[in-house]
Amino acid sequence: MFKLFYLKIVLSIGLAVTLLLVPHSLNAEDTGEHKGQVRVGVLDIEQATSPHSRELLERHIRAYLRELSKRTHLGYEYIPVQPLEGKRMLEEGSLDLLAPVQRNDSLQPMKLYSEGYSVYGMLSLFTVPGSGLNVLDSSTMNGITIGYVTTEDNTRYIRHYVLTHGWQNINYVTYANGQNMMEALQRGEIQAAMDDGSDLLGNEIELGIIAITKCQFMALPTNQDLLWELNEAILDTELKNPSFGTMLEQTYIDPAIHSIAAYAEIENKFIETAPPIRIVLPGNYSPFVSSSGGIFGDIIENIGTDSGLKFDIIIANNSREAREMLQNGKADIMPCIYSGANYENPLNYTNNFLTVEYSAIVHKDTSFVGSPKTMVAAAKSPGLSDYLKKQFPEWDIVILETVEECLEAVENHQYTIAMIPTLYLQQHSNLITRPNLKINDKYSCHIGISLMAAESTPEMLTHVLNTAIQRLSPDEVNRIIKKNSTPVINLGFLLQEYPIHLAAAVLFTLVILLLIGFILHNNRQTRKRNIILSEKNDELERALHEVKVLTKDRDAYKQEAETDPLTGLLNKRGIALRCQELLDRQQEGESIALLIIDLDHFKRFNDTYGHQMGDELLIDFAKILKTTCTDLTAVGRFGGDEFMIMVTLPPEATVMDIRKQIQWLLTRIKDMMVDGHAANVTGSIGIAITKERGTSYDYLFREADRALYKVKDAGRDGFQIYEKK
Repeated sequence: MFKLFYLKIVLSIGLAVTLLLVPHSLNAEDTGEHKGQVRVGVLDIEQATSPHSRELLERHIRAYLRELSKRTHLGYEYIPVQPLEGKRMLEEGSLDLLAPVQRNDSLQPMKLYSEGYSVYGMLSLFTVPGSGLNVLDSSTMNGITIGYVTTEDNTRYIRHYVLTHGWQNINYVTYANGQNMMEALQRGEIQAAMDDGSDLLGNEIELGIIAITKCQFMALPTNQDLLWELNEAILDTELKNPSFGTMLEQTYIDPAIHSIAAYAEIENKFIETAPPIRIVLPGNYSPFVSSSGGIFGDIIENIGTDSGLKFDIIIANNSREAREMLQNGKADIMPCIYSGANYENPLNYTNNFLTVEYSAIVHKDTSFVGSPKTMVAAAKSPGLSDYLKKQFPEWDIVILETVEECLEAVENHQYTIAMIPTLYLQQHSNLITRPNLKINDKYSCHIGISLMAAESTPEMLTHVLNTAIQRLSPDEVNRIIKKNSTPVINLGFLLQEYPIHLAAAVLFTLVILLLIGFILHNNRQTRKRNIILSEKNDELERALHEVKVLTKDRDAYKQEAETDPLTGLLNKRGIALRCQELLDRQQEGESIALLIIDLDHFKRFNDTYGHQMGDELLIDFAKILKTTCTDLTAVGRFGGDEFMIMVTLPPEATVMDIRKQIQWLLTRIKDMMVDGHAANVTGSIGIAITKERGTSYDYLFREADRALYKVKDAGRDGFQIYEKK
């Protein structure tokens, strides 16, 4: 009851208040321990097909909880658990949370789930040993029965997975919860089951990973308050730091998705028989297209190496010619910006394999007020014109042949904005030689680049390319971008692009040569000044050192003068000063309690076992009292076997609470052992309590001393309280 009482006080008013709290002292570091470590069970799946991806998901959980701890002030202990073991530990109370678990509303209110998007997990296809199933061999999968839990988007996930693998005659059985489904799998009623891994019974085998999906923390109703606090922190993070979740997803979830991507059996069969794929690139457009490959060419080469597809690269003069080659059957695919549904020409598009930032270049004098809404772009970005028309329907979109023509047109006020890839501007440094142009952040944007396939190409090619794009390593894409975006700097480039800057550099060099002579002339004087400054610094450092030594000696003397050398508690002088401090800090409504404690029969123990054992008894008792020491408590040894405590009590504290803790202390005194010997001592405690601000230390001490003598007159081993109203 005592611990619960003071726990409520700490949670409600944030103060470390206790009289004789055992066994922990309530200091600043103990606040987290008082609330307790939150034990988080993280599912550990045996025989996992992608341990690296599961490790990334666990690191995502740790990183998110680390951010939440700024708001909850909780510590987290992570415990890898097998699914069956994790649920058992959750029921027994040895775990507080289990993750990642897919929400199942049919299990509520017996199971509670977190809110928001703080956890990601894997939906996988499981079977039992001896089933003979293999996701890469459709002959083993055709005609089987698959079970899944009817929650979230599970139906779409499993049916899409089956469709992309080309399995035939698949039967589906749905279940309200995963336990029933896994029991059916063990009985042979179904041959495979899709699950987040939390319902496994122990011997299941992971056939393949279906998807990485949003999951939750799961808890029992006994931890409802903890889950509420966690949900509040999740919501606060999503509202006040929305980019944090995106950053974590880019760091952990995107690589995990990349890691689980795999070619299906039907995709591998297509790759084995596919002829070389003809890809047309829209002209030399550095850094995207060049004779050495460029960003587009290097990414296509990477896709070919990973998938086994063979590519023949064709370079057209511009995007219009590239599109004509695609329509006339002279090419199979080309990079393109997808602008939206195209019903007149229903071509196949892959997922984006690259995201390109486009900078909106405007004249520095452009105000957009009364100016014509005209936008210009280079012809070597296939699909850009259609995309811009969809994004800016009120603007007139014009396509020119080159980037330089676009920039010159904006500089001459022929058009309002030129949309230029930022990578191009960085590589060619176009804006340095055009000081009248600047970037307008409002209209700048990021545009995804996908692969557009000719209508005559098989749809399976798009599926294979999507899998290859999913398997593209973000680090590898960044390496390719960096490799192809390096500016080419030589004398001809400087003369052509920066004649004014080059002249300025020559003039600057001449000025530097003149300055060198001046610097050499003044070097000796500078050295002399430095020597003088060094001497002054040495004197200052010596003076500061002397001040530090004096301060340290003063503090050591003060501590020695106010500390009892045997127990380490405050001595008579120190406790008096500390008590007066607490009385001076007393707030309206607070009570101050002064306790004088006398160890009964100490002299008998001292005479029986000797002074050394007597000293050990005093030291052990001092340790008990030290556990009560907080910013609102004073503890000291008054002399001999007399000790004193002063404590500030909150308005909620009652005399009954104090009586319980004093009784506890008397019990601890009776139970004291020294070197295996029972001390056989008791305690007499006199207590004086005041709620009146301005009460003097001497007054309280006198009343507590009178209360102590009343206890002794009554036969010792007890306590007496004097309360000044």
